[in-house]
Order: sequence, then structure tokens, then C-alpha cells
Amino acid sequence: MHNFLGDTLSGYAFAMALMVARSALPAHVRAVPPQAQPSAIEKLRAAANRAVAAKLELDALAPSGDGTWGPSSGNWVEIDLPPSRPDGNWVAWKYRSGAIAVRGTSRHAPEIDGFIRAVMKPFEPSKDLIEIELHREPDGPHGPGGISVGATVIFGHQASYYVLGHLDRGAAAWLDETYSRDMPVAAELVRLASDGKRYVINLACLMPSKEQRAQFEL
Repeated sequence: MHNFLGDTLSGYAFAMALMVARSALPAHVRAVPPQAQPSAIEKLRAAANRAVAAKLELDALAPSGDGTWGPSSGNWVEIDLPPSRPDGNWVAWKYRSGAIAVRGTSRHAPEIDGFIRAVMKPFEPSKDLIEIELHREPDGPHGPGGISVGATVIFGHQASYYVLGHLDRGAAAWLDETYSRDMPVAAELVRLASDGKRYVINLACLMPSKEQRAQFEL
């Protein structure tokens, strides 16, 4: 995108210089057929419009000067999500609407910015992986039954791990009171948004099916 913007603006500058040079020529030399001049102007306007559009798109997507992601104008940017549902026979937690918020994101802003940049890369399901990880921390800083949230991102042969925050305490307490702490848990990313300073991360939290829970007495 940077190359496209530079090429477009260079073309725009060349066209303007050409117009100035033509204006210095005698009238009989610089005269052009009536139907040719509008075509050249339209091409120039189209090039300028493409340059402006590219600049706006670049500004909206690039990290801002303070290291946060996206525009700092307060407008929320929704991130397109690649698939992140784990393999296996998982079912959603029966807690409220099913979409559970990740809290404490402001403490991990640099890592979440990195995570956003990672998930916006072209994703190839046959070789790339995004896994949302829930880590139970019974004696951790997020209260009894607390659950921290992280993400492993694998692109090709490169793997990165990002700390995202902790699961909503109400949801974590419900799980701790309802099911065994030995029961596996997983999650799928269903929403990721930022206004440049704040973040919204929502998960569909998952557990083994009823049959599997009965089989292993979970």
C-alpha cells in the first residue's frame, strides 16, 4: 500500500508539472483537441482521488504514535476475524447470551496491538492457526476460579503468544461453581474491536459435550 501511495502521488506531481510547463508555451503550441483535455483532467482527478483514499485507509489501519492500534478519533474499528474455533466436539457454556467479555485489556495494550496486527495478516487454514487459550487460576489475582485469557498465533513456522486479559469474573465464578475444575475449557474469538485506546474482546466459551462430560464424570 505504501508503494501504491508513493507511485500515485509521484504521478500526480508529474502531471501538475506538465500542466505548468504547457501553460508557458505559446497558445498555438499548447492547443489540444477539445475532446482530449477533459480526458486528461479526469485521469488526473482519478489519480488524486486514489491517492487520498489510499492515505485515509493507511491512516486508519496503522498503529498510532503512542503504540495503540487504529485511529485515535474515538471511532471503533471492527477487526475481521479468521477462524479460531478449536477442533473437537465442543459446546457453548450456558451462561447468559454465550458471548463472554475479556476484562483487564488496558493492562495488556501492547500485546493486544500485536495480536490485532497478527490476525489481520492473510490467513491460510491449512498451515496457519489461531487458538484462544483459557487458563484457570484458582489462586490467581482475578478471584476464586479466575481464568486468564491468551492467544497463540501460528503463521507458517512462526508462533507467537499474546496475553489478552482475564475472563469476566461472573462467568468464571459460574463455571467454578457449576463444573469440576478438571473439566477442559476452550474458546472461540467472536468479536475484536478497538478505538485506538480501548478494546472489546468477546469469546464464545466452550466445554466438552454432555456425553463426554458424563463419560469422564466432569
